Amino acid sequence: MKKPLFFISSLFFVVGIVAWSVKPFSEPTSPTEQLNEYEKTLEDADLSSRMAKYGVPGTSLAVIKNGKLDWAKGYGLIQAGKLEKVDSETVFSVGSVSKVGTAVMTLKLYEGQKIDIDTDVNNYLKSWKIPENQYTQSQAVTLRHIMSHTGGLTVHGFADFNPNETLPTTVQILKGEGPAKNSPVRVDIPVGSRYRYSGGGTTVEQMMIEDLTGQLFHEAAERILFQPLNMGRSSYENPLPGAMGNIAMAHNRSGRPVALPRGYQSMPETAASGLWTTPSDFAKIMIMLMQAYQGKHHYLSQNTLQDMMTPVSPGTYGLGPRIRKETGDILFSHGGANESYRAHFIGSIHKQSGIIIFTNGTRGSELIDELLPLFEGLLF
Repeated sequence: MKKPLFFISSLFFVVGIVAWSVKPFSEPTSPTEQLNEYEKTLEDADLSSRMAKYGVPGTSLAVIKNGKLDWAKGYGLIQAGKLEKVDSETVFSVGSVSKVGTAVMTLKLYEGQKIDIDTDVNNYLKSWKIPENQYTQSQAVTLRHIMSHTGGLTVHGFADFNPNETLPTTVQILKGEGPAKNSPVRVDIPVGSRYRYSGGGTTVEQMMIEDLTGQLFHEAAERILFQPLNMGRSSYENPLPGAMGNIAMAHNRSGRPVALPRGYQSMPETAASGLWTTPSDFAKIMIMLMQAYQGKHHYLSQNTLQDMMTPVSPGTYGLGPRIRKETGDILFSHGGANESYRAHFIGSIHKQSGIIIFTNGTRGSELIDELLPLFEGLLF
């Protein structure tokens, strides 16, 4: 089958384009040699051809080593068919990676004695409450349940919103009322009985934060999370204001631009899937978690981090990230998949290293699946 001329033209711009990079942020023995190690890995993997194969116009990566941001670089294009290149300051929609930022906010409120993560979350909700039924009688839903996806709550994920669509409020999302596109969020299995991933649960968390702070979620995130961690290229605001600038645009499975004329969708379920950030900025959260686990960061305590990085039975998630325990180490990770973007990160607590990969194409997960093992081999 012949591909449309526009698609071929778009791929022509992807192949062979390498964007601006930053110098290593740590101080390895040989900075040039260290930088080349990551770039050589991608060159050997023929990154440009792989991006073209999957219709991914742009991707951005960052590496953490020895508890510092060691390298970051963007490849390809912000939008297929145009000339603007991805660089390390380009913001991407990162889907469910958003949930980890939300969990960090919730744990900060916990340490500030605003909430108890093992208390009925309905105690903190004002605008809407989890409907009580036979599944909540013996055990109420807590924030620990929500962050570990063991609360029995419904709604796995959410559809994105195009530029011409009206966005629902948090209450409308939870009630499943228009213009929300999802069914109501409720408990339909016994609380704590099993693991079941729930973006609906994270939206309950969003509602709690909005009710507690009296702010919209993105406003609370700016104050509680981004400002303290100096994350100047991150936002939970949806639609993302164009003034943010240097925004990776959305592309479908064929690598064609979508969500036009703006060029990107909105995710009003902001806590679950609405974060816009760069790999370098998100690395600040990861580094903070690594350092706090060692008792070396003031943002969260060592006790809280050890709790966060412990899987909650009967699942494999801790309080936010997925946890994999290996001999002498703890790996924490999360993926993200909005309609036109794919993202993933993985970090090592004890090796103090990690890799973050963001893409602006629907098939970006296939690209990430090929790249992750290459970097894991270098870092872990």
